[in-house]
Amino acid sequence: MTKPLVSIVIPIYNAEKFMCRCLDSCSAQTYGNIEILMVNDGSCDESENVCKKYSQADKRFITLSQENKGVSEARNNGIMHAKGRYITFADSDDWLDPDAISEYVERVTEDKTDFVIAGFVRVINDVTIPMSDIKEDLLITREHFAECMADAPADFYYGVVWNKLYRTQIITEHHIFFSPRFKWCEDFLFNLEYLQYITNEYCISTIKKPLYFYVKRLGSACESPLSYTKTFSMKYELLGYYRNLYKSINLYNDNKLKINTFLFAYAHDGGAAEYNKIVAQKKRAEKKAVSKSLFTVPKVLRNELIKTPIKKKNTEHIPTRKNKQIRSFKHGTGTTKKR
Repeated sequence: MTKPLVSIVIPIYNAEKFMCRCLDSCSAQTYGNIEILMVNDGSCDESENVCKKYSQADKRFITLSQENKGVSEARNNGIMHAKGRYITFADSDDWLDPDAISEYVERVTEDKTDFVIAGFVRVINDVTIPMSDIKEDLLITREHFAECMADAPADFYYGVVWNKLYRTQIITEHHIFFSPRFKWCEDFLFNLEYLQYITNEYCISTIKKPLYFYVKRLGSACESPLSYTKTFSMKYELLGYYRNLYKSINLYNDNKLKINTFLFAYAHDGGAAEYNKIVAQKKRAEKKAVSKSLFTVPKVLRNELIKTPIKKKNTEHIPTRKNKQIRSFKHGTGTTKKR
């Protein structure tokens, strides 16, 4: 049986210094029937030339170029050119596990679902921190997913597109695209609209294994500060779409209070907290090692001190002094089911 084609859409903007790691991870996928749509969003560096080199070396890589319009329009361009039965997204400074596409396709075909979501690894200054919100491989209903989302709407698992697999047909039939008006939360809006059109009873598969490596890079779009007024304005507009999803699956009245708290929800960056903990532990270990080296006499030197005779000074006319003391230093519900 022919394996279904999977499209990987990667928006690229001034990424020549780090994009090869992402592209190489796509090339190294154990699942071979893929197309990698590299959308150059008007880069000012050598990004487009890097894309062309990959396209020339491997026919699975496709270079698309456009004027600088932002990440949403770049992804939309990729969607419009995608030929795969399924589609997933990646960012140019991140990378995929070699088995990512294979795992996605295996689950979506075996479970006959419309949406697959996997664990991911946070990468900060080359420190990798597995994020473990997904505890088991499960089949879940849209209702269960929505109820979990109501408890933590700002969580990365609901608000990003790069650790998920989508059916291209659902996206194109219902004209689901990324809104260029939203400079923030555009991924979340895309997911909200997509969820309205998946209808199977158990329509979502979860994968515990981390399949995506998300790099937290200073200066990236997600790090750019927005004013409180702009943030609140965007969230208020997004709240309307958020409510519509719950109304469409008859969960709004039961979750009204939780849903409205979305206005004040923010992402708790557990990855950053874990990174700070790892750095602090490393510094303590380094400090301890330095202290130990300062107060430990090397064995060779200690042996030499024992062998070397100490000459007595002539103390006949020198007044005696008190000896100095030497200090020693020590240092589940009916809406889920297991596979």
